[in-house]
Amino acid sequence: MKKINIKYLVAGALLAAMVVSCKDKDFDDFKIQADDAHGTTQKIISTAVTATGNSEFLADAVVPSSESEEINLIPVVFNSKDLASQDIHVKMVLALDSLDSYNAANETEYVYPSGVGAPAFTLIDDGIVTIPKGSSVGYLKIKTATADYFGDTQYAFPFRIESVQEPGYTISGNHNFGIVAVIPKNKYDGKYDLTIETDGWSAYGISDNLPGDYGTVALVTTGLNSCIFGNLVAGGNGEPGFTTGNASKTSFGATGPVYTFDSNNKLISVVNSVPDDGRGRAFALNPAALPTENLYDPDTKTFIANYLFKQNGRPDCVVKMTMTYVGSR
Repeated sequence: MKKINIKYLVAGALLAAMVVSCKDKDFDDFKIQADDAHGTTQKIISTAVTATGNSEFLADAVVPSSESEEINLIPVVFNSKDLASQDIHVKMVLALDSLDSYNAANETEYVYPSGVGAPAFTLIDDGIVTIPKGSSVGYLKIKTATADYFGDTQYAFPFRIESVQEPGYTISGNHNFGIVAVIPKNKYDGKYDLTIETDGWSAYGISDNLPGDYGTVALVTTGLNSCIFGNLVAGGNGEPGFTTGNASKTSFGATGPVYTFDSNNKLISVVNSVPDDGRGRAFALNPAALPTENLYDPDTKTFIANYLFKQNGRPDCVVKMTMTYVGSR
């Protein structure tokens, strides 16, 4: 049976510490995380739909399929310095109030798929998530045909932890629900080789005017015409850069740039998806950019960007990058 794992990093910064057992692709790819149990024997059960816990919402960008497939929808995590000593069974229930709150706060119109005309799906094991013995994560799973989600209506699945069958576990007070939307991958989505050049922050240890090969990164679908930066080099979504003289690669905390394009593939917006941590880190298009910049070329699958990286008490840092497509995520 084909499985689709979570493909989207919703908000960035640095990945929190976690304990995992056998290799889990989503943990390895910095796509999900857990509450930090601080090296203790606490037995906390939480949801973990994003890499940093800054948001309980995740857009799962998929390639359409008419076959019914099993989707690992919402990760449920056992947080402790040890791995699970037994199978842990977690009951998840529908949380429509959480979806309503998300829509109201973000001016979105996600709908839970129910009723006439909505995509058909099966909730695996009636919403019981099993975190296997010797592991740290299990998944709320559904089985559905992803092609049914490609239309004018945007569908999302909101679920909350209701209970844990085994005694001795605590449900997280901060991360106890998750909302996952199933959306199509857009044409910008993929892995890219990144060359980047920055100017303006040499006084703060950041390289000036020295273009460097940063490595393979990603653009990850957040909407029909928008993507978040996926930092496959450092993990998470952090804005990339080099230290002075291109001595080493770096990734900026409290950043997660989201790029939005118009119908002509012109970059029309760069915003920071991570809440302000007090430093005021933000992005804006560079008014001095050339006509050939801030543009995605669908023929060569090359994205050239020129924008400003802002922070309280500092001059703007000019960011110039070229992303060249190397393959799908």
